[in-house]
Amino acid sequence: MGMSASQARLLYITAQLNNLSLQGQNVSDAKIRLSMDSERIQEKYTRALSNSRLYINPNIFTVDGASTKSELITLENLKAQNLFVYDGSKILGYTYEKVDTGKTEEVIVGYEDDLTKPIYPMKEETDTFREPDATIPAFGTESLDKMNGIVAATGLGEEDMEVVSYTTMIGGQERDINAISIKSQTGFDAMMQQLSQNPDAALQNYVLDLDDGEVIDLSKYNWHGISGFQGVFDGNGETIQGLNGDSGFFNSLYGVAKSINLVGANVSAETDALGAMANYLADGASIENCNATDVNITCNLQATTYPEGYVPERAAVGGLVGLSNGNVSNSLATGTINIPNADDSFGYIGGFIGANTNIVKGESTIKNCYSDVDIKLGSGLNYSNSINNFIGDDSHETTIKNCVAMGAITNASGSNINASDLACRGPVLESDVTNMMALDTRNNNNVLYWSNSTSPTYDSGNSNKGVLGTSATETLSDGSKVNVWLTEGDDGYREQDQATSITNKLPVLNLTQIQEDALAKEETKQTPDTTQPPIGYEQKPIKKEVPVYETVLVEDENFGGLSSLELETGIRNGRYQLVSPAAADSTQGFNINGTDYELVSLDSCTAIVDKQDDNALALAEAEYQKGMEAIQAQDKRYEIDQKKIDTQYDALLAEEESIKNVLNKNVERSFKAFG
Repeated sequence: MGMSASQARLLYITAQLNNLSLQGQNVSDAKIRLSMDSERIQEKYTRALSNSRLYINPNIFTVDGASTKSELITLENLKAQNLFVYDGSKILGYTYEKVDTGKTEEVIVGYEDDLTKPIYPMKEETDTFREPDATIPAFGTESLDKMNGIVAATGLGEEDMEVVSYTTMIGGQERDINAISIKSQTGFDAMMQQLSQNPDAALQNYVLDLDDGEVIDLSKYNWHGISGFQGVFDGNGETIQGLNGDSGFFNSLYGVAKSINLVGANVSAETDALGAMANYLADGASIENCNATDVNITCNLQATTYPEGYVPERAAVGGLVGLSNGNVSNSLATGTINIPNADDSFGYIGGFIGANTNIVKGESTIKNCYSDVDIKLGSGLNYSNSINNFIGDDSHETTIKNCVAMGAITNASGSNINASDLACRGPVLESDVTNMMALDTRNNNNVLYWSNSTSPTYDSGNSNKGVLGTSATETLSDGSKVNVWLTEGDDGYREQDQATSITNKLPVLNLTQIQEDALAKEETKQTPDTTQPPIGYEQKPIKKEVPVYETVLVEDENFGGLSSLELETGIRNGRYQLVSPAAADSTQGFNINGTDYELVSLDSCTAIVDKQDDNALALAEAEYQKGMEAIQAQDKRYEIDQKKIDTQYDALLAEEESIKNVLNKNVERSFKAFG
């Protein structure tokens, strides 16, 4: 049976539908490729928008007509802005040359003997009190005229009081000073009268110069202390005894006390600050080479409520100084401190110093000092406040070096106290301590030793054996080796005393020798001996006029050149750095071939702008516009083609459906005819 025309047409339509589907898929694939082309054009344009170049700031160039010049950076136009390119070793494109300025300068080319200034051998000369010298610079507020006036006001002669000049050590430095020399008890009494009547008297300098065996006796005074003293009080190693009153020798000391031997002071008071040598030692004041021996201090201060901000907020009682903001060196205190009403709220008690309240860390110094003061408290056993056989309170970090604290701390019945924090242990933990010995009276007088830290080394028993480790040893006469505290060269070291101290189980600090050496140094000095032939001459310079050259920057003819892009790339990636000649007062400069330069960061350089290349941007925009227009046109053509395919496809589908319906009806009729 042959194929009917309808069946043949149906096969044709099916083939055409397949062909149209393939064409549609091709159009769809082409549109995808077109979309990818569009993305590439977009990316290229975006990169062009983000690209920039470095230009010399157009605002600093001259205007040419209506437009402003703008140039990519080059070595030449950078130099015009005083900028140079540094590669880590040299300035690119330039070199340095020395040129003669035509000027000359005088330089030293050698030295020769100055025959007008001979150098004589030195001789040791005893320094005595001299006639007052008006050319000596003032120390503090001293005035030679005022000193003479004070002496004249007493009506005393030179055998009791006079104004002198002499050389002394103050704060470790040799100083020439004018001072009122006190030569007798009568002179001292007259000085005390002036201190009570004349405000200027407390501003001057005084020195004791007594006959051998003579002492200053204070027993006739109800002693209230010298207040507001600002000058130098030089005891000159003399002895002051018989102090009996409610104050230490100084009530308040703002100047310098030196070489005073205070013996047997008996001080009893109800006061906030109490010490045998000074109740109060001010910031910047000092006590040097002073001794307060066999002192007996009693403080009966009752419980007191202090106003907010009051310093030290509680009482401060010490063997040498009550309240200290100053410096103490080469000094000692021995004796007893009695606080019969002491309790947890009383205050600061120290065998040497009651309290240091200098708020500047390390500004107060205690050096080469010895304290052997017993502290006797009330009837209680338990104390939690600052009670200490050296310094009661040191919350502001005093510097302590080469010191010894040996005193005991007991209650009224002689029993050791129970202290919970700072008591009985030498300096408190805030101190900067070096070479410090102290007894821990809570623990069988164990020896405590500080080397260079705030934590002491302990030893059982009242011996320093084993405390010091093996860092410092000494060989005794029997050949045995022992640990020592001070070593040769330290202040206070004396070889014969090291072995003695170990035998007696005591620390070493030879204060007597330190003080004697200090006085001996003040009494003698080295002076030229002009009676001897010169041993040489001072030198004078030999000078010569020489040309003055200066280093100038010139172009390097051997430099191979550098394009703007290479230069820009190097600056951006850090290979090159921008530099500019350093200002005269610059602290950031570094030297290149004898010239100081400073680094200039690209971000902060106003002479350079980072902006887009106008020509490149215009070209990118044109390419973008052209490419996008072509894509849009092609996209429209694909849309038209797709519509044509869709129209043909829909028509063929409709025809295919119609033919299928006719064929189906024919089949139904055939079944009916044969049925």
